[in-house]
Amino acid sequence: MRNRILLAAICSLSLLMGGRAAAEQVINRVVAVVGNEVITAVDLEKSIRQTKAQLASLQASQGGAELPPSQVRRLALERLIDDKLFAKEVKRLNLKVSEAEVEHYINRIKKANNLSEEDFVASLSRQGLTPEEYRENLGKDILKHKLIGVEVQKQVVISDAQVEEYFKKHKPEYSNLDQVELRAIFLTAAPGTGVGADNLVRQKAENILQEIKAGGDFAALAKKHSQGPGANRGGSLGKIKASDLLPAMRQALAELKPGQVSPVLQIPQGFVIMQLLSRSGQSGLPLDDVREQIRSKLEREALEHRFREWMKELRAKAYVKIID
Repeated sequence: MRNRILLAAICSLSLLMGGRAAAEQVINRVVAVVGNEVITAVDLEKSIRQTKAQLASLQASQGGAELPPSQVRRLALERLIDDKLFAKEVKRLNLKVSEAEVEHYINRIKKANNLSEEDFVASLSRQGLTPEEYRENLGKDILKHKLIGVEVQKQVVISDAQVEEYFKKHKPEYSNLDQVELRAIFLTAAPGTGVGADNLVRQKAENILQEIKAGGDFAALAKKHSQGPGANRGGSLGKIKASDLLPAMRQALAELKPGQVSPVLQIPQGFVIMQLLSRSGQSGLPLDDVREQIRSKLEREALEHRFREWMKELRAKAYVKIID
């Protein structure tokens, strides 16, 4: 009798295990194949959660309509496919990232944004990430950055002739303000913090800009958030020569009327939002004053274009099948 009971228990356990395995196969089915690797439904669900959190964060700062679930799912799946393609190229080129590199980037991100460990973890949670998942994603992002440098960036070269041609076509955009009075909110991004770091700082800047647009007092917000000169004076920089400002700041101010606020601008030190209070005099800038600014703009555009083309080439060479 005892043996019969034991046999029955073993059979029941086998059935339970078999049923569990079958259930897992249904739940964790394959949704896409990339080369000889698969993307499962569990992988996709995780990517969808992260994509939703990131889109919600962007929507909160920049507005815009919420994407339908089918489009969010597609974005999440495309991201997973791209990750597989990136990983294959990283392996082919034998690119590596160490734990020390990841830790270094995380520390710089926290320092640049004045985040305690608790604040940092809370920020990740709002993006649908655990610290472990973020470390894993950051490691992948660092490798992507290295890969893009090897495969894409080296192919982008902007000639002097291209710079001069662009300048001729866009001369009105490059004007010189003799003197300006303005307030500014500076947010610092530590140099070399890698992929993802600037996004956190930009996100904070966009949130501040939305608060200003909603009627928030620029001076009060500058006192609270600015990490640059004039912060304790409500961001006031007084009256200064426009030629003393960075080219990107001069260009943005040239398009503003007194009282208006600039969009978030990226500068070498991080990001800045400006409010023009007054200005006097305006004349065209010589090419030499804006040459490097134009070159940087053209390089960014060319890099984005080349990156899209490179991704198409990777897709064309790889076997990619979306099952569902």
